[in-house]
Amino acid sequence: MAKSSFRLDLFGDKELANALQAGKEQTPRAIAQAIYEEANVIFARSQVLVPVDTGILRGSGGVSSPQQGDKGYFVDIFYGGPAAPYALYVHEIIGNYHNPPTQAKYLEQPVMEAMSTIQENIKGRIIDIIEKGHRN
Repeated sequence: MAKSSFRLDLFGDKELANALQAGKEQTPRAIAQAIYEEANVIFARSQVLVPVDTGILRGSGGVSSPQQGDKGYFVDIFYGGPAAPYALYVHEIIGNYHNPPTQAKYLEQPVMEAMSTIQENIKGRIIDIIEKGHRN
């Protein structure tokens, strides 16, 4: 299964700290929702890049619901599983031809592109969720 994993620590931002303090009861849900929303942006970009032959590989992808682990909340962005056990090979073998804009590294590239803005994006989403209340 092709899956992307990285750790993100949000700290040192007064605006975020104030929002988290003000919305104490909403904070866990806001953090989980913000991570989930940002993961879906990355997933949407990967959907453009994932190679398509029969459509099974593209259809095997998704974003898991937010879960709480020992070190905070996380989601998985994934492709593969029983429907497309070849996902990792398609992702990793860069020498194979794919019709543009599809390509190998169809999940890694969107994750790497998002790294420069992901902290600010998640911070903004958390503040927005706390200030505006629940959203789906």
